[in-house]
Amino acid sequence: MKNKLRIIFMGTPEFSVPSLKEISNHCDIISVYTQPPRGSGRGLKTKLSPIHILARKMNFLVKTPDDFSDLNVVNEIVKLNADFIIVVAYGLLLPSSILKSPKFLCLNGHASDLPRWRGAAPIQRAIEAGDKSTAVCAMIMEETLDTGPIITKKNIPISNSENSQTLHEKMSEEMPLILMEAIELVSNKNYFPKMQSEQGVTYAKKISSAETTINWSDENISIERKLRAFSTWPGCWTFHKRNRIRIHNASIYDAITKNIGFSHGQIVDFSVSGCPVIFTGNDTFLEILELQKEGRKKMGSEEFLRGYKLEVGDIFKNHFDD
Repeated sequence: MKNKLRIIFMGTPEFSVPSLKEISNHCDIISVYTQPPRGSGRGLKTKLSPIHILARKMNFLVKTPDDFSDLNVVNEIVKLNADFIIVVAYGLLLPSSILKSPKFLCLNGHASDLPRWRGAAPIQRAIEAGDKSTAVCAMIMEETLDTGPIITKKNIPISNSENSQTLHEKMSEEMPLILMEAIELVSNKNYFPKMQSEQGVTYAKKISSAETTINWSDENISIERKLRAFSTWPGCWTFHKRNRIRIHNASIYDAITKNIGFSHGQIVDFSVSGCPVIFTGNDTFLEILELQKEGRKKMGSEEFLRGYKLEVGDIFKNHFDD
């Protein structure tokens, strides 16, 4: 691009960081919008978002509105006369007055193969559902949730061992390339947006705290996928006696043992490597590889069992024992 385009960038989490870095190498970042600092940790110490921290280091103007209900906040954006507004995992809805304000477009970098997994948690939901692939998209923003036409897209395979952290990193690194391609195409008036199909629409709803407790009556493959999907955050938990235990990693286990009246969540054996084997739904079994007692560090099963007693017949539950 001969003349640097004027960009307002909006993002909040670590996922957005590579996009801001790359776009700033080619364009003029005139303002950065991110969510306000939040209280974090036991002392509720105020914590800046990853985008806020990066923007400060790069000496960009940073704005942190709670929302866009204040007309003065909206007008401040409109008056900047940006060429583009680029949004990557910002977390706030934009009114039509902002969406219409750039010279060219408001573009959203979304982490799914739209129209599949519109919404808040597309990376986790894709893994949880057992999808074989996903995508990063540059989409024209509309007032409705993730419904806009797609300008550029790159498909990304999901392996059987993929977890939310590894997929997050891949997609985070690919996103700025897709966005820059879209910016170039649009600014050169050489783009052909593709409307999203009305078929295959799914919603990646926000992860609730209730979902983090493992339901051992689910089939082993469903539990294993959820463990990978929630691996980084918020995690998956179970209860043993009076202890809350986080299960980090597990694998499908083809047990020779037959169901002889086992309860779901019951330890039926220990594998050759010393890992607990759990009876799960539909007469399936799961080998627990990594776990963590609340307040302690994550450990492999062998190390964990040196300091915590688990026996055949013990049952992992979805609540504390009375």
